[in-house]
Amino acid sequence: MLSLLMPEYEKLELVEREIPECGPEEAVVRIKYAGICGSDMHIIAGENPRAKTPLIMGHESCGTVYAINSDRRSDIKVGDKVTMHAVYSCGVCDNCRNGHENLCQNVRIMGTNMDGFFQEYVKIRADRLLKFNDDVDMKAAALVEPLTIAVHDVRRSGLQLGQEVFVCGGGTIGTLIAKVAELQGGHVLVSEADDARIALCRKNGLNVVDAKAPDFMEQCLAFSGGQLFDKVFEVTGVEPGFNACLSVLKPGATFVQVGMPAGTFKNFDINKIIFNEIDFLGVRNSRSLSMSGAVKLVNMGIMNDFLRNMVSEIYPKEQAIEAFRRARTDKTALKVLINFGE
Repeated sequence: MLSLLMPEYEKLELVEREIPECGPEEAVVRIKYAGICGSDMHIIAGENPRAKTPLIMGHESCGTVYAINSDRRSDIKVGDKVTMHAVYSCGVCDNCRNGHENLCQNVRIMGTNMDGFFQEYVKIRADRLLKFNDDVDMKAAALVEPLTIAVHDVRRSGLQLGQEVFVCGGGTIGTLIAKVAELQGGHVLVSEADDARIALCRKNGLNVVDAKAPDFMEQCLAFSGGQLFDKVFEVTGVEPGFNACLSVLKPGATFVQVGMPAGTFKNFDINKIIFNEIDFLGVRNSRSLSMSGAVKLVNMGIMNDFLRNMVSEIYPKEQAIEAFRRARTDKTALKVLINFGE
């Protein structure tokens, strides 16, 4: 089978490996599509201390069950369309026992500190499989992992019907957070500085404001009816985005930090958090519950057209290195997929 290996940082190569075999309570999945994520860019640049070389990256995928050896998963059979939850929790620490397996003290993440999905076949624990309906379009299913992040983040915010929502960043995750928040009944505005991504947001039917506009604050106030925002999601991970979020918070609002900053912010005005009684929340990875919710959304077909529209290009596995280069350099590309299934 063909695998996209990172033998060292800033280097990728295609290598041949043997198809893995199932052990007890394991499955082998034939990958159809694997998505390239922004976090993969941090990994290849050596910016994630948990990711060591050599490594096969990739934590977004869909495929079909090639083999399964499980007494517990009678609901899964060979040929089923599936996705895989890339978070490997220990199941015994306090966080796992309390339903927070994403905060497991011994967590391992496929594609980060164990081999991931940039390969034709993957061996995985059988309990990590989630099943799609037979008629699901795999191009929509391929985005279920970033959709899972959006489901998790919106749930964490405690969004209520009719609340004003501000999403800073119109990339893949920001766009999906905006759409999930709309489905949850939020009145959602996306802020984005890149002209190409602004156009993509509008094409996908989202309300968007240009972060560079001289009347940025006036537009935000007009959208929210002069009340500013109840829920704010910072997805860019850069200081201007963080400060923009601080500026649009309603007193008593919730601030969800989604983006991963490369360093510390120099001008963090903590008084805006303190004196406005802001709930400041972090988010990390996702829980199985959130992926189950995302899979249900895909199976119901509620936003599958939206998901398909986010796919910028699909590269054959033989061009996986070029696909990664495109995803890394082209800001107009929301989601680049590698087709490992043909």
